Amino acid sequence: MEQLKTINVHGKEYVEVKTRVQYFRKNYPNGSIVTDVLQQDSESITTQTKIFIDDKLVSSGIAHEDKNVSHINKTSFIECCETSSVGRALGLFGIGIEASVDTADTIRRAIDEQNANKKVEDLLNYKAEQLGIQLFNAINEDDEDSIAATVSEMRGDKTLAEKIYAGLSVEHAEYMDERKTRMAEERKAKSAEKAARNKQAAEEYAASKSA
Repeated sequence: MEQLKTINVHGKEYVEVKTRVQYFRKNYPNGSIVTDVLQQDSESITTQTKIFIDDKLVSSGIAHEDKNVSHINKTSFIECCETSSVGRALGLFGIGIEASVDTADTIRRAIDEQNANKKVEDLLNYKAEQLGIQLFNAINEDDEDSIAATVSEMRGDKTLAEKIYAGLSVEHAEYMDERKTRMAEERKAKSAEKAARNKQAAEEYAASKSA
């Protein structure tokens, strides 16, 4: 097989999908490339590409893409998935695997996804650090309004809350546990008071009707 043109991605050589397709079309005029969608929704897609020679299946490749892993995928995750499965199917057939079955496009997107994940993790760590300091100071000052505001900012984000609470000292963690217990008791007392008022109002209404 002739040596196909490669491009360098982070120090490694990869063959682009278009190069693999061009080679296939040139050398296998009786061949065909068929891609089917195995799964698709608004956020992700899985495709399978099959390679046929004289209507005989000789290779196949599967790829999966999520819409929100990169800027490219936000608008073209369906096209990216098709390209990836075509590239893998041709690679598994033996075309363009001088360095790897993976294509340059696949590797680029994987790197983009890693970078995006790192940015999200860095942002999460920064937010946890800032809110942790805010909570630390609020506890030291016994400032219930500031504590409530901080707790409100982390509500609904389990990972963020876990990071913040993991950074608390034993004393501060105990303070928050006691606060949680106290607030639960206060809510229970208020609920009991409300139930008692409703009962009294009902009894008074019943008495007025029977009078």
